[in-house]
Amino acid sequence: MIVMENTIPGMELRAHFHSLLERWDATPRQGLPQLAGGQAAFLWRGPGAAFASVYVAPEGELREAWGVHQRHSCATTPPGVRIPAPPNTVVRGFTISPDGTRIAALLSTPQSELAEVYILASGANPVIVPGATVWYAEPQWDADGTALWVLNGKPPQQKLGHYAVDSGLTVELPFPQDLGSTIGCRLSLTHGEGLLRLTAKRPTGEARVWELASGAWRASTATASVPRLAVVEDDGTSLLLDNLLVYRLSPAEYVQSFAIYDEPDSTSTVLWIQTASPERPSGVFCLQVPAETQARHDTDASPMPIIHRRVKALASDGVEIPLIISIRATDLGPDGNPLRPLPLILTCYGGFGVKHKTEAEPSVPAWLESGGVYVAAQIRGGGEQGQAWHEAGRASRKMRTVQDLIDVARYLVTAGWSSAAQIVAFGASHGGLVVTAAALLSPASFGGVVSVAPLLDTVNLHRHGLGRQWAHEFGADGECTDEQRAAYSPVHMLARIETSEAGLPPVLCCLLKHDERVDNSAVVGFVAGIRQRGGDAWLFHENNGGHGQRASADVLAFSSAVLAFAASVSAATMR
Repeated sequence: MIVMENTIPGMELRAHFHSLLERWDATPRQGLPQLAGGQAAFLWRGPGAAFASVYVAPEGELREAWGVHQRHSCATTPPGVRIPAPPNTVVRGFTISPDGTRIAALLSTPQSELAEVYILASGANPVIVPGATVWYAEPQWDADGTALWVLNGKPPQQKLGHYAVDSGLTVELPFPQDLGSTIGCRLSLTHGEGLLRLTAKRPTGEARVWELASGAWRASTATASVPRLAVVEDDGTSLLLDNLLVYRLSPAEYVQSFAIYDEPDSTSTVLWIQTASPERPSGVFCLQVPAETQARHDTDASPMPIIHRRVKALASDGVEIPLIISIRATDLGPDGNPLRPLPLILTCYGGFGVKHKTEAEPSVPAWLESGGVYVAAQIRGGGEQGQAWHEAGRASRKMRTVQDLIDVARYLVTAGWSSAAQIVAFGASHGGLVVTAAALLSPASFGGVVSVAPLLDTVNLHRHGLGRQWAHEFGADGECTDEQRAAYSPVHMLARIETSEAGLPPVLCCLLKHDERVDNSAVVGFVAGIRQRGGDAWLFHENNGGHGQRASADVLAFSSAVLAFAASVSAATMR
């Protein structure tokens, strides 16, 4: 359920955007299949479904249905059969058993990201694995399919458990002694060649791997292999398998995940690729190499000609910031420049080494179809250009991330894409921190701000559900002082502003009631603080969802309200 304040601008435009969103959301969402025993297990969400379900189909049947030449088909039902799961649950991850007959699925309520482990099978009732609760780390089957390895609990208090599926016997295994503290660590399990492997990825980007052999951990001596699939981004996105060009995507389309399977005869390779783009938020296709090499992206698949362009904005310190600009073809002149400044949504993330892309959601084409421009800014602090790019916006350099967004906004005005009054900065989670801080630092650069589930207090990280995991990102592990973090912490920046003379742009802050990562009280206090200073700010509550996956109906209602707000504050006449 969505709860909004009646005074939020633009609510008269909600119906317009909601109808566009429903149309753009009509394509199914496909998940990358897992293959075992001649079977393929995958996620599928059809139009109107709240969440994706697990399906199982014969591998050959799925390959035929999802071949590269069928990737833009609009089938309303998937191959195979739907695997029953308990009602009102969301699939947070799954693993197929070695013989392909069972699925170990992470299922939670829509309100929680901490999932329980269930064993699912066609024609059978779901069976819960007692005592196992997991934060996204997919469980791993033993080679004989009789037991599961599970990372139990919420970071950083995870434990490793071994669960016998049929007998219910549970054994807890200590982590490797030299693992050390798991605070800030991202743990994951894999299983192959008869060995369980534990990977610990540190906040600095380094990763260590251990193997479990004869009940004891040993550091893995395997050298890192060169990835067979390379993703090269230039004007588009090129996929190279073993240095051979096999596919090319549009500039706004990106690879979410992939799997490579060599055929038994060793003469060909089957490549499964899951991509995402605004026109098709989640799609999977199967490509046989070399038989289908040089297949190209079908640029005519979209019902509306959209141009996605990669450009670079020059930051105030001389560094080039990559952007992905999306616009209707009809809004560009013969020279490739915009015909006039247009209402513009500017998005970012800029933290934790995460790569920020154009949102793979219907909100992008719905905004473009209504006459706007959409820009994804890959500012420092993200991972778009490797570890150095992350470090350039981390800890004591976090203010550089905020300044990058301001510099990008000014570039977009200078280049004629928009005007400052028409730019609405949009950010979620860490991105919400960045857009809010940028608006406080340079209010004249933006016509409005949308901040979703934002991290607004970077001094008192303990108040947030995952705050202990974020210490390294903000230098709270001893690298930075409270005063340094307060320089870009929105709640502390606002405290230094006394009156409305600051001329803050209108701000919409969105809360997710069941957020397990970010403290909502900071957002409520922030909005109240803007109002006390004479500024315009609104709260928007989504009462059903949390920080992770949300029901499709809630997402559409949320997106329509956000787009309506953006259109209103940017003085846009949407059509």
